[in-house]
Amino acid sequence: MSRFYPPFKYFCISKFTLFLALFIIISASFTRQIMDFIKASTGEKGFFYLIATMVGILGLFFLICAVRNSYRLVKVLIFVVIWGTGLALTWQIKIPEERIHILEYAVLGWFSVKDLNRENKKVRASFLACIYYIIVGILDELFQAILPYRFFDWRDVIFNGAGGGWGIIYIY
Repeated sequence: MSRFYPPFKYFCISKFTLFLALFIIISASFTRQIMDFIKASTGEKGFFYLIATMVGILGLFFLICAVRNSYRLVKVLIFVVIWGTGLALTWQIKIPEERIHILEYAVLGWFSVKDLNRENKKVRASFLACIYYIIVGILDELFQAILPYRFFDWRDVIFNGAGGGWGIIYIY
């Protein structure tokens, strides 16, 4: 006798990852004001150093997770190369807000693929995580479209997708 599995059986996102996605979407309504306040208080350089510090902490977190989950030096070195390449490409973007978009979606991609890889099927987990963070990215932009001081931009959806893909790479 075969069992019926609902289509969402494989789409198990943790409450934390769901909360992170909701926070990313909702934060569009207030982060611009916070960034403007920080820039006014610390200047552009202060804001840059704050972002650099956050990126460093995030990188350290990912590195600790990579070392903890894999004792092979080759995997850790690959992680460092991917992180460094991603940072170099992200830092080429002139607008700091776009950098933050990429980084927050990298974190979302990483957490979502970890949640979805419970059966150790990385390709399926990666595919479902892509669907998840692309949907979140589109919802984020749609929410921004209704805000009076924000707007919908397909380029941001692409940046969100690139960031999520960058986060997914770390499961391999």
